[in-house]
Amino acid sequence: MVMNLATDTTAPAPQPIMVLPDALINKIAAGEVVERPASVVKELLENAVDAGATRIGIVVEQGGRSLIRITDNGCGMSAADARLAFARHATSKIRDVDDLFSIQTLGFRGEALASVAGISHASLITRRATDLTGLRMDASESIIGEPVPCAAAVGTTIEVRDLFYCVPARRKFLRGDATEFGHVHDMVLRTALAFPHIGASLEHNGRKVVDLAPTSDPAERIAAALDKDLRGNLLPVHFEDISAEITGFIGVPEVARGTNRHQFVFLNGRYIRDRGIFHAIKEAYRGLIDPHQHPVAILYMRMDPAAFDVNVHPQKTEVRFRDANTPFRAVLGALRQKLLQTDLTHSVRLPGPAGSGSSAPAAAPAASDHPSSLAETRAVLAEFFRQPPPPGQPRLNLNYGRSPAPTAPPNALPTHDAGHGEAAAAGLVAGDLVPAAALASEPANPAAAGATMKYIQLHDRYLAVEDAQGIVLIDQHALHERILYEELLVRVRRGALESQRLLLPVAIEVNERQFGNLERVRPTLEKLGIEINRFDAQSIAVHGLPPILARLNAMEFVRSLLDYLDESDRVIQDEELLHEILDMASCKAAIKAGEPLSALECESLLARREEIERSSNCPHGRPTTVRLTFSQLEKQFKRR
Repeated sequence: MVMNLATDTTAPAPQPIMVLPDALINKIAAGEVVERPASVVKELLENAVDAGATRIGIVVEQGGRSLIRITDNGCGMSAADARLAFARHATSKIRDVDDLFSIQTLGFRGEALASVAGISHASLITRRATDLTGLRMDASESIIGEPVPCAAAVGTTIEVRDLFYCVPARRKFLRGDATEFGHVHDMVLRTALAFPHIGASLEHNGRKVVDLAPTSDPAERIAAALDKDLRGNLLPVHFEDISAEITGFIGVPEVARGTNRHQFVFLNGRYIRDRGIFHAIKEAYRGLIDPHQHPVAILYMRMDPAAFDVNVHPQKTEVRFRDANTPFRAVLGALRQKLLQTDLTHSVRLPGPAGSGSSAPAAAPAASDHPSSLAETRAVLAEFFRQPPPPGQPRLNLNYGRSPAPTAPPNALPTHDAGHGEAAAAGLVAGDLVPAAALASEPANPAAAGATMKYIQLHDRYLAVEDAQGIVLIDQHALHERILYEELLVRVRRGALESQRLLLPVAIEVNERQFGNLERVRPTLEKLGIEINRFDAQSIAVHGLPPILARLNAMEFVRSLLDYLDESDRVIQDEELLHEILDMASCKAAIKAGEPLSALECESLLARREEIERSSNCPHGRPTTVRLTFSQLEKQFKRR
């Protein structure tokens, strides 16, 4: 028997067009605005902030699915406003089209309460300071009751019960209570970080989880809300130009984390997630932290509202900038400038003296070490959302070249033997540790060049140097790696490096895929003066290297490069590729741990340390230097 598989092409009967009822409209809108309990918390918190609250209390049960109650001490509402609070597209934030493109508040679309009321049992209690009694209104499935008088404190309380009770298909897609509460907790912390002057508390199933007092010290709010270990490990940042103002805090490299959960960016008070800005934060720390780690950063940005659009995503966490390069360059320049101006030498962590039962904290560069910067940051945050942006400011210098060398290097202590220092500064060192040409192209600091330092080499691995604060221990391999990296980067920015032909080419076996990978990166290799050509059907040959990489093991370097290209399953951008090759080349060409150095080589290494950027870390993010302060020593010997 042959089956008829022909498709029935009979057209369905046309259905009449009709206007949907309000209850169904609100349920559809709720699908965009209310994704989970945390979405409700976000919308209600934004309303509380816009109402001028200085204290907000949040209570949730079962992750927010059975109860969400938010109480604020803001301005409250009149009876007329309360009647409109649950209406669709009713808002006090905008009046005309021009307001839509100049948003000055967090909430503005007037959909939140209407959407919430369509999928829950909601109630509102509010009172203004001028009113003798408060008002209460109930709403459920878009049916809004009349306001009735009640006792109430000044401010507003909104209670949401049984979220999604009338939309079971949405309710069953909610995660477990712990997961949903985690999202609520994150939302509360974001608001607390954006507005440190507002006190906030969060209670879950009768247990208080967050209790943050109002504070004028944003660094204290960050430490209290995120991690107490950040206290004393934050650097204040402040930047202004005609397009943007940035203030906030960034963590020292030692407190970098495994994820970017400790990165918060606020634009005109609104928490946003922007890939370009996050990339700028990560790029600013290149060479200071492990590539797989993420820096800590809490940044408050202010821009002209006309320069971006916040109404491109229902959750309003994504914005569209008129020029995406503007925030990227501002954040990258501000952070790099701060990091280059800061002594990032790592500090030794020592246990407390025997019997003390305590440990000495790291003496990392702290916000408290910069009182003027911290005071400035506090003042900026205090007025961040009240004062208009300042008139045209001179732009930050975004030229990421060499920063001016200090006139008096902190680690250079003069001795009676200055001859070795002069020879080292001239590049006359055994084994050409730091090539003479490199030192000639970037003159060493005269103060460092004209004097040697008090140092010793330990186990042919480390240099111990006396400085004004105590003792600095230096990893000779990591420091030389940084020196080579910075020298290569400076030279390649000026133009292609000169290649020096090898006496005997180095042959390396490759397959067709590896050869194809090398062909793709050939332009970058040629920029660096690395000449690699096909030798025969199964191998390539390294014919030339730049003089600065004379110590480089060509075979080891090329094999590492081939492995990196093989493992990468994406297109590598030219800038990223350049840095990766520089990382590999400088690591392979640097002096090794266990390699003895002459006095001239040690002095050359220490002199160059004072001239390079980011000398505290190697290109892979490992520390090159560790400081042991006199105060730490005195505590160990019970002199304090």
